Amino acid sequence: MNTLFRPLLKQSFQSTGIYLLIIALTLAISATTALKFSNEQIQHAVALQAAEMLAADLVLSDSEPLKDEWRTQAKQHGLKQSEVTTFSSMAHTHDDFVMVNVKAIDAAFPLRGELKVQPQAKTIQSGEIWLSQRAMELLKVKLGDRVNIADATFKVTAKIEHDANQELGFSGFSPTVMIAQADVARTHAIQVGSRIEYRLLMAGTPQNTQAFEADFKKKQPKQNQANLATSEVQNGLKLRNATESNTRLMKPIANLDTFLQLANILTILLCGIAIALTAQRYVQQNQDHIALMRCIGATKRQILSAYIALLAVVLLVAIVLGTLIGVALGFGLLQLMMQLIPHLSIDFSVWSMLIGPLPIAILTSAVVVLGFILPSVWQLLNTAPIRVIRQQEKSARSIVWMLVTGTLSLILFSVVLTENLVLTAWVMGSIIALCGILYLSIWLFLIVLRRLKLNISAYVRTPYQTALQMTALALGLSLMTVLAVLRTDLLERWQQQLPVGTPNQFVYGLPPYDMPELQAQLQQHQWQSTPLYPNIRGRLVAKNGQAFSADLIEKSNTLRRELNLTQSNVYPKDNVIVSGEARLNHLGDVSVEANTAKELGIQIGDRLSFSLPEGMLDAKVTNLRTVEWESFSPNFFFIFAPNTMDANAGSYLGSFYVPESDNPKLVNLIQQFATTVFIDVSLLLDEIKRIVSLLVQIVTILAILVSVSGFLVLIACLNLLMDERKREVALLRSFGSSKQRIKHMLTIEIGFIGLVAGVVSCIFAEIISAVASYKMDLLMHPHWEIWLILPLLMTLLCALIGRYRLSYLSEIPPLQSLREMNQ
Repeated sequence: MNTLFRPLLKQSFQSTGIYLLIIALTLAISATTALKFSNEQIQHAVALQAAEMLAADLVLSDSEPLKDEWRTQAKQHGLKQSEVTTFSSMAHTHDDFVMVNVKAIDAAFPLRGELKVQPQAKTIQSGEIWLSQRAMELLKVKLGDRVNIADATFKVTAKIEHDANQELGFSGFSPTVMIAQADVARTHAIQVGSRIEYRLLMAGTPQNTQAFEADFKKKQPKQNQANLATSEVQNGLKLRNATESNTRLMKPIANLDTFLQLANILTILLCGIAIALTAQRYVQQNQDHIALMRCIGATKRQILSAYIALLAVVLLVAIVLGTLIGVALGFGLLQLMMQLIPHLSIDFSVWSMLIGPLPIAILTSAVVVLGFILPSVWQLLNTAPIRVIRQQEKSARSIVWMLVTGTLSLILFSVVLTENLVLTAWVMGSIIALCGILYLSIWLFLIVLRRLKLNISAYVRTPYQTALQMTALALGLSLMTVLAVLRTDLLERWQQQLPVGTPNQFVYGLPPYDMPELQAQLQQHQWQSTPLYPNIRGRLVAKNGQAFSADLIEKSNTLRRELNLTQSNVYPKDNVIVSGEARLNHLGDVSVEANTAKELGIQIGDRLSFSLPEGMLDAKVTNLRTVEWESFSPNFFFIFAPNTMDANAGSYLGSFYVPESDNPKLVNLIQQFATTVFIDVSLLLDEIKRIVSLLVQIVTILAILVSVSGFLVLIACLNLLMDERKREVALLRSFGSSKQRIKHMLTIEIGFIGLVAGVVSCIFAEIISAVASYKMDLLMHPHWEIWLILPLLMTLLCALIGRYRLSYLSEIPPLQSLREMNQ
């Protein structure tokens, strides 16, 4: 092998094909290493950020005092614990009354994140009260003043600057006050019918928290069965982990995670295509050398060993370069993540990258290159030497075998790196099916075009080979386009969530007798608002006269808790009717949220039974609708026709937008409606805007990275075109064709390939982006701009390449070209 390896190594590094293969492998290793490392860091960052905003890793909550068995179980699993009790109450001084969110905490709070108060204090003492900025403004108090919560009087000792337990729910942004857990009883604020939540906060290692979750799920079915057997209604016991809370804030980051995984898949595909094309070019350039080795007596085993050793050298060079570039790129992406979550402390560790993502990237890159090269080498080794010297074209069987092994290695590469089997299966399955269908379509189109004997038919000489080039070129171009299209769709989706005038104030608990006055005030101040919806609590208990099964009750949170019900002839503006009549025309008609209907098996025409404070209510399902839960407008699972329920049985809720300059007017409004809860979500809006702006930077960097991979594919395609046309141009020059005619021929032929590839790439991009949009919960729609840009751009670009990049072949003396190709 040593005798064959040295000349093979020297000859290979004298050709251009080996360098492009090294570049493709380097990019595959560096890009996939950095992307996988960044993906792991993003997932870790999201989990920690969510935990900090929840103040714990797990929160067990109930409307009744929690049983001691849960505390014992948490202790057995080695989890730290903290008790928090939250309820709404009236805070007042001698002159001012404000409805506030009272949060009673203990010395261990928070378990995650940081609670910042001014002046600084570690724990709150009995008899003290800490107030948020909004609460201090409304109560017009300062440090040292006295504030009453129901029957108890407290001394203001600090202002809350940052609350670790910011759950982004309605209560999370209410005027908040904190008291000691021991002071809850002396307020006498908790009475029969009071809305209160008892929380057990827990934190620990992922293994311990997962073990607690598993035990909780095992115990819940037994408790549900006991409740059903005794005809008791299941209380509001609920276990939440950090990632299940804060959906409005985490949705953009979840989209980024999917986008990152998609970027992983597309980069892998583009690198794989580049590796495949460059590997095939390298094999074609070396088939004469293989034939020569066979003629001088080298065995198949010796030649195969020499090529494997050569590939090992190529991989070694790519590993060194890919490691250096991958570490630098991973560090850059990590710096963006630290901007995204400033409070997150992540130590960049080269070692963690070297022992984590890098070995996987190296191994899978080796599998890909072997998957594409070895079948071609093996086919050449099994060809008689005289036939190899005559440069017989590859058989269809060899090409199919190479595509099968290469595709399988790419699929393995994608699954290992993304660890998302579903997304990989959707995207890879769509791409493979599309490639097959479009290749056959282009091939048949070229055959028909060739048989029509038109002027352009002369430029179609090898339909199967030209179709393969067009498909590869179109695939590379479309994968770049997919990420650009999805980037635009993501930005539009995020911007649509925060349009100008997005409500930044929520109001709930508004008494019915105050509703007309509040509407008048909103109109007077010219503050844009949603309708004020009656909010009545109730439970769904039966469908078509039959109670829901125990299994369904166990699975569905909708059946285990009280729901916010409303009645209105106006739907929230982001609700879309997907089935049934648009309007609720009759008393007892009800509109159902589509996902809830699917979960509970509810269909149009079914009769639903609800348990309300004033008794039972039967309603007929009139339509199903989708709901944008991440929007900043009131939304409901069930909306009834007007006058179906007693509006005075509950309260009203709605949202409105207050310009920053009108904040003093808002304070006066809140003081005027002292028994109503006003929630300021402007902090949440600012947080999402900040995150979106940084997500744009990350998405842009990923798009650029994929574009570099796509550019490599284009170069590989062009190199193959150059190799194939070199002999044709030499023969045409030998037969007397003029340089101008050859330039004209190359311009039209390559331009035609670009036109077809541009059209095909649009089809690719639309279908693949539709699949990705479905997985990312984005609106699927055609992108007409790419249909106008890509075909024209690719036609002009390829025509220019054909005229000025390939036309140099016409300047080479024919004898020199023929000699070079037979060296």
